[in-house]
Amino acid sequence: MNTKRPQHSVQRVARPLANSPGLRHSDRGPHTECADYTAIVLAGGAARRLGAGLVGAEGKAGLLLSGRTFLDAVTTTLATNVGRVIVVAAPGQPLPPVAVPIEIVRDSTPGAGPLAAIRDGLVHALAAGRPPQAVLVASCDVPLLAPAVVQLLLDRLAASSARWVVPVVHGHPQVLVSAMSPDLLGPIERHLAAGRRDLRGLLDDRRQAEPEDVAVVTEAEVAAADPDCLSFMDVDTPADLEAVHHRRIPPSPE
Repeated sequence: MNTKRPQHSVQRVARPLANSPGLRHSDRGPHTECADYTAIVLAGGAARRLGAGLVGAEGKAGLLLSGRTFLDAVTTTLATNVGRVIVVAAPGQPLPPVAVPIEIVRDSTPGAGPLAAIRDGLVHALAAGRPPQAVLVASCDVPLLAPAVVQLLLDRLAASSARWVVPVVHGHPQVLVSAMSPDLLGPIERHLAAGRRDLRGLLDDRRQAEPEDVAVVTEAEVAAADPDCLSFMDVDTPADLEAVHHRRIPPSPE
């Protein structure tokens, strides 16, 4: 199998929303290391289970909650804690405007799943400028993601020797809202080169091969930052979409 790193189609854009003031410096809080952190938002999924009647060309990124698109909600939250926000989208996929600057990377292997998209985002993050100290990975379908949860994961990564910090909520590792060291790119590429695309499988492999690579954030620790764990309410089905508007679904197992 070809293990050559992909070439990317990249756009660096600030996509302001009308009448949006964006982020002020004071919104970033007391953390001075924001510039050393990067976020990767996964927006290129096909969203087949939601159906064409609910999802347009923008995919889940264009879904609305309280008048805001999911992508705007997630990227704006992340921008309070990181210096760069990279959005990985499918080739040709239009994206809705957002209130903060984003860098758009196109999937090099469309349909290959979130792990390949994370790989693409990491390759881009490492290709330009100083490598980030930490990367926060989030899917675009967690519109209730809380800044305090983002900071919790980044702080835990900075304070530990682990290369991947994964919250466990309702008994399930939440790999699509997690923090990782950029040098996890090597294991990710090897996992993909072996024909494997499963994030949970990669997590299990890292735990077995290098137990210190993975640090867990418990549900109690998450709840201290987000009492109802709303940050992990993702949307895969029409029932999920209805429920997220009422804030009453548990996080998915994946």
